[in-house]
This record gives sequence, C-alpha cells and structure tokens, in this order.
Amino acid sequence: MSIRRNLLSIGLYPKIVLIFMAAIIPILFIGSLIVIKGEAAIRREITNSLSSRVHFYVNELNSALEHIISLKREYVFDPDIQRFSTMSPIMTDYERRLEVLLMQKKMKTLKSSSPYIHDVGLFMVSEHKIIYPNRITYSIDEEKTSVHRLLNRSSLPMFVWQNQLMLAERFPTGTYENSLPAYWIEISLNRGKIQSILSQMLTENGGNAILSDLKGNWLISGDASNDSLQRQMAELNQSHAEVSGQQVMTAADDRQYMAAYERLPELGIALTLYMPEEVVLKPLAGYQMWFRILIATAIVIILLYAYWIYLFLQRPLQRLVRAFRKVSEGSFDVQLQSRSRDEIDYFYEQFNQMVGTIQSLIHDVYEQDIRSQRAELKHLQAQINPHFLYNAYYRLHRMAQDEDTVNIKPYTRLLGDYLKYITRNAQEEAMLRMEVDHARTYANILKMRFGDKLTIHWEELPAEWENRLVPRLIVQPIVENAFIHGVEELDEGGILQFSVIASANMISLIIEDNGDRLTEERLDELNRPGNSLSDDIETTGMLNVHRRLILKFGPSYGLRITRSELGGMRVEINLPAAEEEEHESLADRR
Repeated sequence: MSIRRNLLSIGLYPKIVLIFMAAIIPILFIGSLIVIKGEAAIRREITNSLSSRVHFYVNELNSALEHIISLKREYVFDPDIQRFSTMSPIMTDYERRLEVLLMQKKMKTLKSSSPYIHDVGLFMVSEHKIIYPNRITYSIDEEKTSVHRLLNRSSLPMFVWQNQLMLAERFPTGTYENSLPAYWIEISLNRGKIQSILSQMLTENGGNAILSDLKGNWLISGDASNDSLQRQMAELNQSHAEVSGQQVMTAADDRQYMAAYERLPELGIALTLYMPEEVVLKPLAGYQMWFRILIATAIVIILLYAYWIYLFLQRPLQRLVRAFRKVSEGSFDVQLQSRSRDEIDYFYEQFNQMVGTIQSLIHDVYEQDIRSQRAELKHLQAQINPHFLYNAYYRLHRMAQDEDTVNIKPYTRLLGDYLKYITRNAQEEAMLRMEVDHARTYANILKMRFGDKLTIHWEELPAEWENRLVPRLIVQPIVENAFIHGVEELDEGGILQFSVIASANMISLIIEDNGDRLTEERLDELNRPGNSLSDDIETTGMLNVHRRLILKFGPSYGLRITRSELGGMRVEINLPAAEEEEHESLADRR
C-alpha cells in the first residue's frame, strides 16, 4: 500500500515524462535493433561474399591444377618418351639427337599449356640429360636427384623444393630409396602468376588473399606486407575441421578481420581471404550518428510536449482521474461537466456515455458468457505446465551436454513453436489446422523426450476442415491430459493416437491412449448425467475446453469420454461441421 501511495504522490509532470519515455523507448529500441540487425546483415553479406569469392577462385585454381596434373601424367606415360628411355642405348647419335629435339618440343607444349607453369624439366637418366623447353643440361647431379626424397615422403601432388612450388612424377611409379627411375618430369609453378591472381581477388584496402598448404609449410600471398598477419590467417584453415568456413579474427595489432577459407584436401592446399572489419562497417558510422541525433531529438520533443500538457491539461485530467476512481470503486452515478468546448469536453461526454453503457451491460447475460469464455481462454493460455517446461528444458540441457547437435535444432524449433502459439493472445479463434498442428508439436516434443517409450499415431486432418474456425487451445490440453493421466507412468510401450471422424453435421477429433489408470468407477463417474467432467479435473484443462465448446457451439457439442480400444481413455472433441450451426446456437442463447 505504501508503494502505491508513493507512486500516486509523484507529480503530474514527472508522470507524463515517464509515460512518454515508456512510449518512445520501444520505438528507439526497435531502431537500435534495426541498426544492430543491419550491421549483422552486412557482416553476413560480406562473409558470404568472401566465401563465394573463395569458392569461385578455389574452383578456378583447382581446375587449372587438375589440368596440369592430368597433362603431367599423360606425358609421364607418353609412348615416345618411354621408347626413347628404353631404346636410347642402341640408337645412333643422329637418332638420339632427333629424339631429344622431339622431347624438347613436348616440353615446350607442356609449358605453354597453362599460364600457371613456370618451367618444365624431363630428367632422362639413361641419357644423363635434363631436357627443358629452351635448353638442355648434360648432367644430373646429386642436388637434382634430391627431389626423390621429397616424393617418397609426400602423398600429395604439390610440394616445395628449393623455394619453388613443384609438381613431379616418376616412371616407373613407386618408391626409390637408393636408385633412380628411368626418367621423371618436374613442373615448377609460376609463383608470380599465382601472386597476381591472389592480388586481384580483393580490392578493399587492407584485404589480402593467401594460398597455403594444409600443414603451414609454405604460403603465397597477394600482398607481401605484414607477414605475421598472413601466417595467422593461413592457420585459420588448420584450426577447423570443416572444408570451408568463416570467422572474425583479432590480429596481433587488435584489429578485427573478417576471413573465409576453403580447402582442397586432394591437392593439400587452402585459399584464405580476409579484410579489415572497420573497412566493411565504415558506412554504418553515419547511420549510427543519425540514430544518436534521433534519440536526442526524441527526448527533447518528449520534454517539451510533456511540459505543454502539464500547463494546459493538469486540472481537467485530475477531475477525470477522480471520476474514474469512483467508477472503479463501483459508483456509476458520476457525471462530468466541462465549461470549455474543446477536446476535454469531448472526453467528458464520452466518459458519461461509457458509464451509462457499463451500467446497461452489467446485466446482459450473453455478454457475461462471452467474457467468461474469454477469461477462461486467457487463463488457459497463461498456464503453461511448469512440470512440462522443467522436463523440456532439462531434456534440452541433456542434449547440449551430450553435444547432440542433430536433435537440438528440431527440438528447440518444436519448443519455440509450442511457446509462440500458446502465448499468442491476439485472437480468440484459430483455424482447426493450426490447433491440430499445435497439439502435434506438443506430441512431438514428448516423443523426443521419451524416445522409444512413446509411440504416436497421428492421422492427418482432412483438407476440407483445415480452415474451420474453432476456439483456440481445444486439442493440446486433451493430448496433455492423455499423456499425464495415461501413458506417462508406463515403463514402456506408451501409445498416443489422434484420429478424425467427419459426418454431415459433426467433426470429431479423437485422442486415445493405452494408459492403465482409468478404472471403470472413474469412467462411470465422468459419464454420469449432470456430472460429466466433474470439477476435480484440472479447471484449465479438459473442463475448460468442454465449457468453452458448449458456450461457443451449444450443448450438443463438447467432449465425450469413453474407454479406448487401446485400453486407456478415449476423448472425442465434437465440433459442428458447418459454421451456420454456430451462429444459430449463439442466436438462441441471446
């Protein structure tokens, strides 16, 4: 009571300021959400754009390298090269010279087949020659043969040798420890070409593109500056198991970077793109400044307008408040008179009419029935079984603890749909399809909680009845009752069943269970004339549904309880098939 007196003792001006602040805060809150959501949307668009660019260039690079690898294998198994390697010792000098020129021509063709190829070398062991596209080396020293040690250790087609990115293959294929193959082909990739392509991927200031191997042994960057940042970004793909991904990273200089990567495991390489976050979000700074101006302007307007109301409306409003207090105390003989002919006079006249209307409606039985129906519906909507919520959130906790990511998403979606529907108070009626879907959502939550212990048989609602308007929350309480009083205590083999029977003048929604707690005495009590659905059943459950259906459609409809063939309770929700019957019932009760 003291708190109420303190609130009433606050002056009119502070009250008006608080009221207007309360009215404007949601608008400002929505505005701030728009700014936040806009920033998040821009972040998503940028990261998605980065991922798209990465995917595009990775595909381009993969195609180019696959093409080179394919050509390399063709040349390794080229019959002319194999013939020359085998027949070289018995060839004449002239024949050998012609074969060398032919091999050199093939190397030129291989080099010109892709702009990513820097140089190509054919190592002919029998001839002790290295045949390049534009030169021939007449010895194969120990340094040249060291590439075989790398090939023995690497299972990937690409490797770094003498600071060059290489592709190589031997014939015959296999592992060579102390010997050399008949010949092998080395292809060195054009590092400058790769750097040029990487530098063209990002034009934003501070952005960069990095091509690296999956183990961090080498990297090629489109921008040679800030080597430590490049290595940090190149390690992004090594710290994630996914083939591709996105992340906002903090560099050593405390700057935020938006990065995206994609790997090519078969080639052992990854492409990473990144850009500074402030460059991306720079356009938002102007919007944030205007939003602050909007907040300041709104506050000034609130203060000025509240002061004007304080000067010109304080006394008339006080009289109106005193009159409302008398009405709230049950005195309906209050009449207000105004000397001015302005909006206040209109308010007084409307108040007087409202008081007369209230007096006439107090004794209207039909209005009382409707109000009773609405009050029971609001009460039913407000009551969410705490035991159900506890179990639902405990189950969600267990899923998160067990890292059950497969089931968390559908479970949270079902729980969100359930809470969204049951707390929606805007309408008193809903389409029958929405009611049945809501009950099915509740049943699916139970199914995910109890797994194989609970079996649900759910018949689809006929399409012709989907848009039938019915009171809200008439199906789910019956399903809940069937679970709580029917199958919850069963150790296993619980069954919930929903079916539909339609006739010319009635639709019956049937909920059944196989519980073993329904005795014949209890069933007789529920079906005793004048005592169906007795008051000891939860008021906001089956009794509430039965009363609202009778209020809405008349005594011919409502709930009917029998024993199910499954062994438990069978509840029929009987509704009129045609909406005209509802109108006739309402007219009769008027």
